[in-house]
Amino acid sequence: MLKTKLYNKNYNQFNDNYQLILPLNLENLIPEDDSVRLLSHILEGLNYTKLYQAYSSVGRKPAVEPKIMFKIVSYAYSQNVYSSRKIEKADSDLYY
Repeated sequence: MLKTKLYNKNYNQFNDNYQLILPLNLENLIPEDDSVRLLSHILEGLNYTKLYQAYSSVGRKPAVEPKIMFKIVSYAYSQNVYSSRKIEKADSDLYY
């Protein structure tokens, strides 16, 4: 009888610079004293009722939750980035 060993990687390991668990927690990539954390905290206190009313309840759901998109755009504007292409590029540069 032939025995085979199965080797399973532990994808739940943490390291100082990266995380190998899915879904990835992107909080690890943002320094504790980064201005995006302060802005996010402030924006959490807003009432988003009118923002959500602007979205239709019929049809497909938005790819990104409206509150999250508002936070992204607000942060980009605070960094003098006004082009959606530049916002997308800056976002992809963070992770690749």
